[in-house]
Amino acid sequence: MAERKPIIVAVDDDTHLLDLIEHHVVGWGCRFKGATGAEQMWKVLDEVMPNLILLDIQLGDDDGTDLLAPLKERFAEVPIIMITAHGTIERAVKSIKAGAFDFLTKPLDFERLQIECEKALQHHQLQVKVKSLTSAESANDFYGMVGTSPAMGEVYERIRLVGPTDAAALVLGETGVGKELIARAIHQCSDRVTGAFVPVNAAAIPHELIESALFGHEKGAFTGADRTYDGLCRQADGGTLFLDEICEMDYNVQAKLLRFLQDHIVQPVGSSERHTVDVRVVAATNRDPAKQIEAGQLREDFYYRLSMITISAPPLSQRGDDIERLAMFLLDQARVKYGRNMVRIGPEAMAALKSYAWPGNIRQLEYLIHQIVITHFDSELTVGMLGPDITGGGQPTAVMQEVEANRESFGELPSIQEMEKRMIVQSLAQTDGSVPVTAEQLGLSQSTLYRKIKKYGIQQ
Repeated sequence: MAERKPIIVAVDDDTHLLDLIEHHVVGWGCRFKGATGAEQMWKVLDEVMPNLILLDIQLGDDDGTDLLAPLKERFAEVPIIMITAHGTIERAVKSIKAGAFDFLTKPLDFERLQIECEKALQHHQLQVKVKSLTSAESANDFYGMVGTSPAMGEVYERIRLVGPTDAAALVLGETGVGKELIARAIHQCSDRVTGAFVPVNAAAIPHELIESALFGHEKGAFTGADRTYDGLCRQADGGTLFLDEICEMDYNVQAKLLRFLQDHIVQPVGSSERHTVDVRVVAATNRDPAKQIEAGQLREDFYYRLSMITISAPPLSQRGDDIERLAMFLLDQARVKYGRNMVRIGPEAMAALKSYAWPGNIRQLEYLIHQIVITHFDSELTVGMLGPDITGGGQPTAVMQEVEANRESFGELPSIQEMEKRMIVQSLAQTDGSVPVTAEQLGLSQSTLYRKIKKYGIQQ
């Protein structure tokens, strides 16, 4: 993806000067927005996220330095360069003390302005990176996972116990709770951290291809095998293989994986050669293993081999104040990713987020916040942006009742599917039906988006 050009916003009541600044700014490879006064400036800043602000001290009868405080409150990392024809030491000192990055006098020396703008833009880029790292360090309590609730404390403790060993582990939990994050944390706190972490979503691979995907195949072993492929087990040699949605695996493939867990030997499809690999296996499922064994969907011996250590990921509704931490963490991620101004969540909106049941767990919260950030230019996420599903006053809708009825069996969550379909439809509408742009906005591969479009019968 091409790097976004920085946006420079200039505020000056001299329209001729604004035209000159725009000419130079565009020539430097930046984008430009101009405003002739405070009112117009705030309108512009509701539409764009600036990387630098050039602000005239004398805006008609108004003093531009009075705008510094509210600007710095809203755009803490954005540098502001003050410009004035009335340059005095006192005004310069006042501006710098109020938070200005620098102070230039008219008539403008555009060579110097370019140098100062480049310095300011580099400063802004550094500030954003520092804030992002600081936010991540303060919010990510354990190997990238956000939260300090007692339920997550138990998860962290289990990871600490199993991580340094080579024991197979099984992660249980509803759709969207972050099972892969737990698997990655197990990998990261082991001595295999320098090896590969190879995730495999069994539900996303056709049954007839799962064996060759895992164990590899020889060229010509079957129709479409136009080259030799090592397979995911060999790719994970020296690292960790994460098998997600194991209950979706073919019963015969489960038997072969059981044998692999016992001897760590891989035999590619169509080959007589056998390869020994050093792989640690972590598996996951959103279904109840006991019910899947009873239904004949999961081999009992395979389950016991995988579940030497079991970790249960709690649903988001059981994580208390973690919802607030996660919401702010996800908001900051989305703000940076999409170049928006949204920096806070209003108290009523936060209360609604914390009281909602979250049948789709963290994934649903992430989709919601990203959708709001994409479609709004406001600096605050308000309760009106959440929609009736979230702000329904705590009264369960028909969909919610169906979800709750199926929660125990970890079955499909129709409300999540409907939410995902709605989000794809809205994003396609915003991008004029562009699959590549929509996929990028939603954080999906184009092939995954095409499958979902087909799955939901979405008309393009």
